[in-house]
Amino acid sequence: MDDVRLYPEPNAFITQWLAGPICRSILFEAAEMYKALYQEIVAKRTGQLARSARVYTTFVEDRWVATLQVGDATAFYGASHEFGTVGGLHPGDGAHDLNKVLDMMAAL
Repeated sequence: MDDVRLYPEPNAFITQWLAGPICRSILFEAAEMYKALYQEIVAKRTGQLARSARVYTTFVEDRWVATLQVGDATAFYGASHEFGTVGGLHPGDGAHDLNKVLDMMAAL
């Protein structure tokens, strides 16, 4: 997936739209689709990692940004599941489920 850069300085409409409620809603809905795909494909031995996925929007600089967070106090192993571990009891490669979700959405 390519990064898209918008330069809103010359266009007041784009500046207002990126800071507006419609942009926030669209970003939230898109991130919810990513979350649903992630919850579908992630390993579900206990289901805690799938349930830990959260979507939220924050206002950064001059626009809304959507974030998909995976892992919390109940699923503290989110990073090691996703990216893998070095050493420890079960060293190995990560599952890279978030990359799979990005690839699936890019193919749409």
